[in-house]
Amino acid sequence: MSTLSSVRELTHAEAPSFSFSRAVALLAGSVVVGMEKVMTRAELARSRRQLAQLDERLLRDIGLDRATARFEAGKGFWT
Repeated sequence: MSTLSSVRELTHAEAPSFSFSRAVALLAGSVVVGMEKVMTRAELARSRRQLAQLDERLLRDIGLDRATARFEAGKGFWT
C-alpha cells in the first residue's frame, strides 16, 4: 500500500459521531458523583458537630484532647 493511499484512508476515516445517549450518561454520572461528594461532606460536618459535643472522658477514649476536637469541629463544610 502506498503512502498516498494510506493518507487518503485516514482522511476519509469516519470520525466519532456525537451520541446524545453518551452525553446524557456522562452528565448523569457527573451529577451522581457531585451528589456523593456533597453527601460525604454533609456526613463529615455532622460527625464534626457530634465530636464537639463529646465530654472529656469520651474524647480521652478516642485519643483526642479538647483543643484538637475544637479545631476539627471548627473546620468548614468543604475542608
